Amino acid sequence: MANTKSIAGAGNATSDAFAFPDGAITSELIVKSATDDESPNDDLDRAHVWLLGTVGDPDADPDSADEYTTPLHANQVASLNMDEDPIVSAPISMPVSWKSAKLYIENSGDQPCVVSAQMRSKTADGTVTETQVTWT
Repeated sequence: MANTKSIAGAGNATSDAFAFPDGAITSELIVKSATDDESPNDDLDRAHVWLLGTVGDPDADPDSADEYTTPLHANQVASLNMDEDPIVSAPISMPVSWKSAKLYIENSGDQPCVVSAQMRSKTADGTVTETQVTWT
């Protein structure tokens, strides 16, 4: 598992699942994207970010695991313009009632980009937990 993921131009990647800490009352995520391209990018070159959530297994099949929202039906939560290098998203709120989530990131540019993300959760007693999103 790695803390960053290189995504080829016109490619995509899905992160490993990340869970919310027990007792979390708020949880936010930031996503960073960077390119090695020194030339100006087209304004349409973006890293589009979707949040794929799960609350478990909708059909309660004992032989299957948690099922995640598919990218087509997920919530797009950010669109990072790769002309600004690197770019960090605004904090993205996430529902802590979800069991876990994954990130799906699509690179609409023709140059590779490297993405990373971090989640920050807070419990009612004020405990803050920071979790790096990983990629395999």
